[in-house]
Amino acid sequence: MDGTHAVILGGEGAVGETLAVQLANGSPAVTFLAGDAHAADRAAEAGADARVADPSEPATLDREDIGEADIAIVTSRQDSQNLLLAQFLRLQRTGRVIALVNDPANLDAFAEAGIETVCASTALSTALDRQRRGVEAVETQSSSNRATADRRTEYEEPTDEPERERLRSGGAGGDA
Repeated sequence: MDGTHAVILGGEGAVGETLAVQLANGSPAVTFLAGDAHAADRAAEAGADARVADPSEPATLDREDIGEADIAIVTSRQDSQNLLLAQFLRLQRTGRVIALVNDPANLDAFAEAGIETVCASTALSTALDRQRRGVEAVETQSSSNRATADRRTEYEEPTDEPERERLRSGGAGGDA
């Protein structure tokens, strides 16, 4: 990370843990509050400042002083909890607040609250579609490359002029 202090409120899900591990990469600028001790341990091994804490408890948010973060990412499995935490963090003047939305039907509620979101369903379907298209593009390109190579083999004369000249002059090259 680039000196930005990120706080990830992971709740009980794997999304927060995975994000904390990826962002930490040895950086002390990532704080991860997890409801699961194993998730906190794995994030700590990756370099995050990880602790077991229940982010849905107001005392946790006060004790951890996360209002000073440049960015807060809320990643629990419950949209209602994510919305409530995100609204609280905005009131604390956290620089940027991003919330995971697990059910696309709830996107409007987050939008009305002015919360930046990442929708799990949309992100997954988009990633799978890109991967599918990438495979199709590779297959199409590979087929096209094979067809072009076959046409060259069947129809094209060699284009190496020095070799052609050498053969015409009896192998002595073009200057003989």
